[in-house]
Amino acid sequence: MSDPTPSWVDPAPLPDVTNPQPVVVRLADTQYLVNQTPVVYIRRASLINDAASLTAAGRISISFAPEYERVQLHAIHIHRGQDRLDRTGTSTIRFLQREQALEQGLYSGRVTASILIDDLRAGDTLDVSYSIHGQNPVFAGKYTASTGWDQAFPTLLRRVILNHPAERQIAWRMIGDRPARPVVPIDTVRDGMRRIEFEQRALPETIGEQQTLPDFFTFRFLQFSEFASWADVANWANTLFPAISIGSELHEAAQRIRKLDSDQARVSAALEFVQTNIRYFSVSMGESSHRPAPPDEVQRRRYGDCKDKSYLLIALLRELGIQSRPVLLQQGRKSGLERTLPSAQFFDHAIVQVTVEGSSFYLDPTRLGQYGRLDRMGQAHEGAQVLIVAPETSELSTIASANIAELVRQDTAERATLSSFSEPGQLQIRIVWNGVKAEQMRLSHERISHDQFLRWMGSSLERRYPGATLAGEPAVSDDRLNNTFSITAAYKVPQLAVDRSGNWVVYFSPENLKDILLTPATATRTTPLRIPGYPFEGTYTFEMTFPEAVSVVSDPHAETIKNKYFTNTVSSYFRGNMAKVSVDLAALRSHVDAEDTGKYAEDLRAANKSIGGFFAVGKSSIKSTEEAGTAELPQRLRKLRQELIDKTTETIKNGKLASSDVADAHCIRSNALSDLQRFDEAAQDANEAVRLVPNSPSTLGCRAFNYFNAGQFDKSIADYSKAVSLGTQESEIFRMRGLARLYSGRLENAQSDLARASELADKEAKTYLDLWLVAIGGRLGAKVPDSIITRAAAESNGEWPRPALAMLTGSMSPEELLKRMDEKKGDDRQMALAEGYFYLGQHYLVAGDKKTAASYFQKTRDLDIFLYIEHVAAGYELQRLKDDGTAASAPPTANRTVAQ
Repeated sequence: MSDPTPSWVDPAPLPDVTNPQPVVVRLADTQYLVNQTPVVYIRRASLINDAASLTAAGRISISFAPEYERVQLHAIHIHRGQDRLDRTGTSTIRFLQREQALEQGLYSGRVTASILIDDLRAGDTLDVSYSIHGQNPVFAGKYTASTGWDQAFPTLLRRVILNHPAERQIAWRMIGDRPARPVVPIDTVRDGMRRIEFEQRALPETIGEQQTLPDFFTFRFLQFSEFASWADVANWANTLFPAISIGSELHEAAQRIRKLDSDQARVSAALEFVQTNIRYFSVSMGESSHRPAPPDEVQRRRYGDCKDKSYLLIALLRELGIQSRPVLLQQGRKSGLERTLPSAQFFDHAIVQVTVEGSSFYLDPTRLGQYGRLDRMGQAHEGAQVLIVAPETSELSTIASANIAELVRQDTAERATLSSFSEPGQLQIRIVWNGVKAEQMRLSHERISHDQFLRWMGSSLERRYPGATLAGEPAVSDDRLNNTFSITAAYKVPQLAVDRSGNWVVYFSPENLKDILLTPATATRTTPLRIPGYPFEGTYTFEMTFPEAVSVVSDPHAETIKNKYFTNTVSSYFRGNMAKVSVDLAALRSHVDAEDTGKYAEDLRAANKSIGGFFAVGKSSIKSTEEAGTAELPQRLRKLRQELIDKTTETIKNGKLASSDVADAHCIRSNALSDLQRFDEAAQDANEAVRLVPNSPSTLGCRAFNYFNAGQFDKSIADYSKAVSLGTQESEIFRMRGLARLYSGRLENAQSDLARASELADKEAKTYLDLWLVAIGGRLGAKVPDSIITRAAAESNGEWPRPALAMLTGSMSPEELLKRMDEKKGDDRQMALAEGYFYLGQHYLVAGDKKTAASYFQKTRDLDIFLYIEHVAAGYELQRLKDDGTAASAPPTANRTVAQ
């Protein structure tokens, strides 16, 4: 049985169609009549050209709320060729109460009229029309509605008509974030009724892109609202949460909470009471979709949804004399409401704003696992636009936690040890979660048995290290006051190092940083790409102790990739048998602008590449049995340098390199020869490199480096200056020119160069440059910049050479620095001493104790770690002190040519 089409509806003829696509919407017509009982008329006629689309097209679903809505079915027609077949009476209609979100604790009471169309064939046009009468009375007669404009299929005619009494002020807005041709309506008034007609023909299909930011309105929609402003919406919402007295049971709970010693503690206790005593379940039928149940009723039945729990928390806090207010927001969407008309229709979640000691906090009573300090509780709605329900509200607000960087941190530290390549290794992992993640881990840990926890921990490394097993009981620490949760576990790893093409490789994986930034499927997009982990800050460190026979010389190095969407810094070093990598990642924005997707993807690939994911030890870095027993580090370094010279010589003789590559090869050999103090041979290579590529900062820097090592500072400065004039932005060029100027007596120029080098350097190189800047500043009698002093003090316990900088700036004593260096082992200790002794010499030199300074410079020379600039510079310092009359046990050898 059908109902006739209402007389107020303006019928539209079906457009002719020649489009061969699988589905074509011939007509999408939506018409509204605003009166005492609002009505919406919907007609949709779709051509189905292929059999695969018949299943979805042949079943129509109409959802409505029977408490305040009723549905009228007007017609179901099939247009087949020249025939119009009436299927209104023959189609099967069933009314289903499908609570699809029941498992999530939501009971809406909505009913679906499911209509199954019979005898629908490919090539048919299915034409369905119906009306829905009524509107939720909770809106107190204020009219709100919205309807989609863009369609998922090509559409020949899209039309929307709004009819309403002219005296009612109902605003409209077309909302959508994709560029589109404006739709200009026809606006007429007749017999006291205003009619606004929107029409657009030949709409192309709108295709959504994966990973699009939810805040982006991909599909345009028309919105209508009778709310005049956000203040009007807030005033409406205020009537839903009236002040109300609480009963005896809640009063007793408030009395217990009142005994706590601070408002912070009382708010935390009241929140915990509501979160843990009232289970989440939503019965959103009729006005209860927006109007909360009275607090005493919620307490009695021990369940409620977001608005019920929020209302209960507000009632408790009011009883305690603590200011709080309801807050409305839309889950899953952080922004975009400013582009819509003021309306109540978008809000689907309620939380609470509480003011304590002059600070505001946003609390979600539907969450669990929250305790302790309010400023340390996880904020799941960070950055969300909200409407604070209060008489003074006139605009939307945004949740912005002052300490959000602390709340979103996740840090993982892994420390591995391998005593022999043929034996299993040991691995210790410590993971620390904060904020929302700490609360999630706390709940997960509480909900699983001890055996399940051990199985989970035991299998967590299986993919990276097959056969890895727990070694002992994991340690769990739950700091509820500060809302941190941590797990420390030790593992035995059968194959920590694996043989790959003659190299021993140890893999690591920053699991806590994965899925924060996702690589887009394509570099070309039309919609913003969501950054799923935002907001996030975290660190991953992997520290590896190899067998003692391993000896690698790789100074601390950092690579930073920074754009407006994320910053990623990878710091690494490998000295002796100690290797460490540290990755710092911060997500800076919720999304990537469509036009930046290509550059973002490129930066992300570079960031992943810089992490690497493994440490490799080649055969040349493993001491033989004989070397392990007799050879000192300097001899091994000389042997490695000679091997580099030999291999480079062979490469040059092959004659297969391009001229620029040949120049690079000459530079490599020149630098190695210079390190061995074979300056004349090094000069021949450097000159050849400059001849081949005369205007290259790289080749000029190569020759300048040899001049510096040979003590020919003026020539070194000239080459470095020419490199600078060519526009180089290499930190190393400015650093070395600064040192050449220092030892030629031009301290102010040296200070300027080193400051510029510091601006261009990565964070590891910056620490070394700060050491030089402090030393030069001391000679000039200049005050050490506060920024360096502050950073040095904060990082005094950090990785080498940060303790040396702490000593030079006064936050660590020389004796303590010596102790820190002595704690190191093997070749790593020798390398640290070679640098540390030099900077101790600088400390005493600035202090005026030239004799002690000379002794430390001599210790640097005696260690003979000739690759280090500190070794070369110590020779120049000793020569100068000797010229000044300060005793030195041995003269520097920087200006001698060492025979082969």
